[in-house]
Amino acid sequence: MTVFAKLPVQLGGLNPRRTETDSAFVAAWGNPAVVIRCGVRRPAAFGSTDAPQLIDVNGVLWQPDPQAAQTVYTAIDRSVYVDVTVPAGADQPLPALAGAVGALPQLCTATDAAGHSAARLPICRPR
Repeated sequence: MTVFAKLPVQLGGLNPRRTETDSAFVAAWGNPAVVIRCGVRRPAAFGSTDAPQLIDVNGVLWQPDPQAAQTVYTAIDRSVYVDVTVPAGADQPLPALAGAVGALPQLCTATDAAGHSAARLPICRPR
């Protein structure tokens, strides 16, 4: 089953909307849009010592990339990279999307030798 088959029809209070692409791997909700894209490139900041801390949302590891008008979160621990663009001021959609993204095979984890939380680790180790 694909990520897109598991996405919610509504994302919180946001209605689905059309995208300006023919790709079956893009979905959006609201205006300004929260957009999810599957099969994106590895985030440039991933693994960098000055990258924002990874965050763990319901078992999915995300690399945030804060920008002026939005934050792009990229799931970095799955069989493909998936990003979610969240406009500034929008409610956080990652908890509602983590179930769909979490359906992808997990390829790595980010825990230290003692098994501590991934939330503060900048790397992802193969499982």
